[in-house]
Amino acid sequence: MLLGALVICTVLTGIQSRTTEQRDAFAAFLPAVSSNALESNDVAGDEPPPHTEYAKMARYLVHKAEWVSMGSLSTVDAIKGYPMVNVIAVADSARGEKSTGTLYFYLTMLDYTAQDLSKDNRLTVLLSMDQDLYCSKRGVDPMEPTCARIMISGRAVKLEDGNDEFNFGKNAMFSRHPAAQKWLATHNFFLCKLEITQIAVLDWYGGPHYVTVEEYMKVDPDAHNAAGLKMAQPEPVEIEREEDSDDGRTITLKIKKDSTVRHINLEV
Repeated sequence: MLLGALVICTVLTGIQSRTTEQRDAFAAFLPAVSSNALESNDVAGDEPPPHTEYAKMARYLVHKAEWVSMGSLSTVDAIKGYPMVNVIAVADSARGEKSTGTLYFYLTMLDYTAQDLSKDNRLTVLLSMDQDLYCSKRGVDPMEPTCARIMISGRAVKLEDGNDEFNFGKNAMFSRHPAAQKWLATHNFFLCKLEITQIAVLDWYGGPHYVTVEEYMKVDPDAHNAAGLKMAQPEPVEIEREEDSDDGRTITLKIKKDSTVRHINLEV
């Protein structure tokens, strides 16, 4: 019995004493809060909300995004009506400011996306948690459901100069994308926003979850900041039993169903 307790203590102590580089492999097991919040657009440091909070996950990814993959219906004769995609710079607020949930972006008629949307303004954008390699750095393939992504469908709406929303969107874009100031002068870019129709969230196994626009806009993603501070401490993991056998020692870890832990790499 004493030997079993000693082994358990050794395992837990070993995990907690990993170096910073080694802890990358345990990042989901031992979450850490970002120390560079003003340089990041994360809602709550570097850690996403729990995968069961779909509306909050959507807001987290939107606020985090610097760009999206934007799909439109092509107007090019050879592929007319086919889906077409482009990389579009976006912002839902100025850098370091609170999330609004509304995506603002610049378009130009010199580009095929604006040409498509001028004929049919329906679009879908894809945002992935791996935009800043969050998943890849933790050994999670971007196609895995545990690497969260959202698909937002809606319509592009051109904003007219001279009102508060236009000024807010322009300042948000200039803050995150300083180069945008040159785009306006040289290529006649104009400011738009995404008017949301549907939000699909895929952040765990079992298929996507659909979040209503009302749920999405009502949720307070900044409330996750307080939770994020708690997440800075290792989440308790109960060791249910420890056994000896001819093949070696077996340790069973018991994790709550709604735990924020996504992956565990355990070395003994």
